[in-house]
Amino acid sequence: MTLLFKSRLGRKIAAVITLLIAVCCPTSADEISSDSDAAIFFETKVRPLLAEHCFECHSGDKSEGGLRVDHHQNLILGGDSGAAITPGDPNGSLLISAVRYEELEMPPKSKLSKEDIAILELWVENGAVWPQHKGAEATTEEDLQERIKQWWAAQPLDPSLPRGDLASAHSQQLIDRYIDEQLVEVGLQRAPAADRARLIRRLSYDLTGLPPSPEAVENFEKDQRPGAYQRLVNDLFANPAYGERMARLWLDLVRYADSDGWRADAYRPQAWRYRQFVVDAFNHSMPYDQFVKWQVAGDEYQPSNEEALAAVGFLRLGIYEYNQRDAEGQWQNIVDELTDVTADVFLATGLACAKCHDHKFDPIPRSDYYRMRSVFEPVFFNDWKGELNLSEDQQAEVKRLLTELEEVEGEDIHQLGMSVVSKFTTELQAMYDKSPEERSAYENQMAYLVGRQYFEEGISGTRSKSKLGDERFARREEVLKKLDQLGANPYSPAELMSIRDADGEIQPTRLPGRSSGREFLPGAPELFGGASLECQPPSESTGSSGRRMALAEWIVSDDNPIAARVMVNRLWQYHFGTGLVDSPNDFGQLGKKPSHPHLLDYLASRLIDSGWDIQSVQREIVMSETYRQSSDNSLMDQAMKVDPSNRLLWHRTVRRVDAEQYRDTLLVAMDRLNYEFGGPAISGTGPRRSLYLRRMRNSVDEILTALDTPPGLVGTAKRDVTTTAPQSLMMMNSSRVIGVASQFASRIRSEIQADPASTGTFAEAFVDRAHRVIAGLPATEDMKKLLSPLAQSGDQGQVDVCHILINSNAFLFID
Repeated sequence: MTLLFKSRLGRKIAAVITLLIAVCCPTSADEISSDSDAAIFFETKVRPLLAEHCFECHSGDKSEGGLRVDHHQNLILGGDSGAAITPGDPNGSLLISAVRYEELEMPPKSKLSKEDIAILELWVENGAVWPQHKGAEATTEEDLQERIKQWWAAQPLDPSLPRGDLASAHSQQLIDRYIDEQLVEVGLQRAPAADRARLIRRLSYDLTGLPPSPEAVENFEKDQRPGAYQRLVNDLFANPAYGERMARLWLDLVRYADSDGWRADAYRPQAWRYRQFVVDAFNHSMPYDQFVKWQVAGDEYQPSNEEALAAVGFLRLGIYEYNQRDAEGQWQNIVDELTDVTADVFLATGLACAKCHDHKFDPIPRSDYYRMRSVFEPVFFNDWKGELNLSEDQQAEVKRLLTELEEVEGEDIHQLGMSVVSKFTTELQAMYDKSPEERSAYENQMAYLVGRQYFEEGISGTRSKSKLGDERFARREEVLKKLDQLGANPYSPAELMSIRDADGEIQPTRLPGRSSGREFLPGAPELFGGASLECQPPSESTGSSGRRMALAEWIVSDDNPIAARVMVNRLWQYHFGTGLVDSPNDFGQLGKKPSHPHLLDYLASRLIDSGWDIQSVQREIVMSETYRQSSDNSLMDQAMKVDPSNRLLWHRTVRRVDAEQYRDTLLVAMDRLNYEFGGPAISGTGPRRSLYLRRMRNSVDEILTALDTPPGLVGTAKRDVTTTAPQSLMMMNSSRVIGVASQFASRIRSEIQADPASTGTFAEAFVDRAHRVIAGLPATEDMKKLLSPLAQSGDQGQVDVCHILINSNAFLFID
C-alpha cells in the first residue's frame, strides 16, 4: 500500500513555457542531451523567436548595423560591432548583451520577456546549434512533392490484413491479429485475460470515469450466461456517464475552461453550453464527421440551431483579455490560435511551426499556414442571445422599460463607456465610431473588441453607481430587474458564445506586417492533398463566406487521409494510455512513428466505413482480447528485454486514475456523488462530478491540480502523470481527504451493521467491504490481518483504515 508517483517541476512555469512553443521540447541544459534535442530546441524555440523579433531588420537584404541573424555564419561574423555570438559563452556574446539591454538595446521597440532571454542564453550556452538541413524553403516543387510522398501520415490509408489465416490465428478479432502478428515476430505472445473483477473496473473507469459498485462486480462475476461481457459493454455505453467521461477527455484537447485566462481570468457563464454539446454528442453517438463540421462551422451549416451554435463555440475557447488595449495585436493572436488549434486537434499537424518560416522538418511550406489562416480571416465573435418569445403586451412593456432606462441613464452611462474607448488609438476609435454597415469585416472585428471594453469596463463597471448617484442608480437597477424577468435586459450575459463571419469586405490574408504583396486565399495543407478551397456562401447562412464550411468538408473528406487516423489514435490512447502513435498531436517528423501502422489504418478505415461512428470503433477495441488481457504475462522477463515500454502490447499497462476519476471516486466512497446530469458549472467543491466544477484557468481545484489536470491554457492531447511530494502530502494531510475518510468510514460502518450476511468479525468485514468499494476487489487475508486490529479499535481506527485505503495502490491504479 505504498504511494507511487513520478516527479515534475514547476507546474506554473511549465504552463507559461508551453505557450511559447508549438511542440514539447527540451527546456534546460540537462535535457538538451543530443543533437536531435538541440535541433528541436532551435527549431521550436530559437528560430521562431529570432524570426518574430529580429528578422524585420536583420535578415535577407536588411542588415542594420551590418548584422544579419538569419544564418549561423552571419551571427559568427557579426556586424559593425563585432561577432554577435560566441558559442558556449552567453555572457561574452553581444547578442545576449543586447537583449539584456546592457549596452545596445535590441529589439528597440521593447525588451524581450525573461523567458525569451533565457531561451537565447540557453541556446548560446549549449553551443548555438543551428541545424543545417534541407528545409521546405530550399526545395523545388518536385522536391516538396517527393518529401510528401515519403511522409507516412500523408499516404492513403493502407489497412493491409495481417498475414496468416483465421483458422491458425490466436483470435478471430482483427485487432488481436494485428497485435499478434508483431508479437510473434519477436517471440512473444499476449497475456491471458484479466479476471472479471479487474475487467469490470477497467471498463467502467474507461467508459464512465466511475468505479463499479461492489454489487455490480459481484453480479458480473456470477453471470455465467453467454455474452456477459457484451452486455456489460452495452450497459456502460448506454449510461449517460459515458458522454461525461468522453467529454472530459475531449475538453482537455480543445483547451476548455470556464474563464478567460491570464490575469483577469473572468468567468464565462456561457462556456458550459459547448461542454454540454460535447457530452450530448458522445451520448447520442453523433457521427464524427458531423462532430467536426459543427465545431468548425456549425453556424454556417445550421445558423438557427442552438446546438450547432454551441458546437462552434470550440472557436471561442481560447484565452481572451477583455482589458487588452492592443486590440489589433490581440486579434492577430486570436486568429493565429484558431489556425493552430484546428490543425492540432483535427490534423495532428504542427502547422504553427510554419508561421514564421517553412517547416524545418515536415514538408509544410509557410504558404500552407497562411492559406489555412485565411479560412479564419472573417471570423467574428457572436454573443448570441436568441429570439424573444413575448406576447404583444410583454413587447409593449419591454419597449416602455427600455425607454425608461434610456431616460434614467441619460448620457452619463454612455460617457462612462466612451471614457474607456478614448484609451484606444485614434484609428481604433474611428473604426468604432463608424456604423456597422460602413465598416469592413476587419473594422467590425476591431469594433467588437473595443465594444466589449465599452460594455464590460465602462457601462457595466462599478463606476456606474457613483456616476448616477444613489437615487438614479436604484431606479436603474429596478428597471433592469424587470427587464431581466422578461428576458430583455440589454446588459445580461449572452446565452451562447458562438461564431459567425463578420459583415463587410474581408481583408486579404498576407504575411505579418504586410499591407501589400502576395495574398493567400483559403486553402488546406498541400501535404494532405489540400488545395485552394472552393468557398461559397452557404444556402443556410448567406451572410457567411463559406470558408470554414469548406475547410470542415475537406477535413472529413475522402481526399484527406489523416483526420480519421488522428481520431482513432485518440480513441486507442483513451483505452490503453498510449496511442498507436505516441505523439497524438504531432504526426510529423518531430513526432513518433506508429507502432502498428496497418492497425491504425484499419481502424481509420473502420471509422469511415461505419459512417464515422465513434462508438463502433470503441466497441471493437474494448471487445478485443488485447484490451481484456491481464497485466501479468508469464514471459515477463523475456518481454522486458525485447519491449520494455510495452509498445507491442504484450500485457496490460497499469494506469493511475486521473484527477477527475480520483475526486469522483472519493464522492462515490462517501456515497455522496450527485449524479445530476448537465447544466452550468458550479462554484466551490460541491458533490457534482468533477466535469461540472467551474474550471477557472488561474485557480483549478487543489485536488485536481495535484493530480495533473490541465488548466486549459493550451490544448492537452496527453496528460502528465507525475509524482510529487505535494500529491502525497495532500492525500495524507488535506482536511478534505481526511473528511472523506471519516464519511467513508461512517458509510461502511452502517452497511456492515445492516448486512446480516456479513462473515467473520466486524473488523474483517469492515476492511473487506471498504476495499471492495474503493478497489472493486475483496481484501486479501494479509490486508485483513494488517488492518483489522485498527478497525477493531473504534471509530477513529476505522477512519484510519479508510484513509489508508484511499492512499493505496489498489485504489490509485487501474489494473
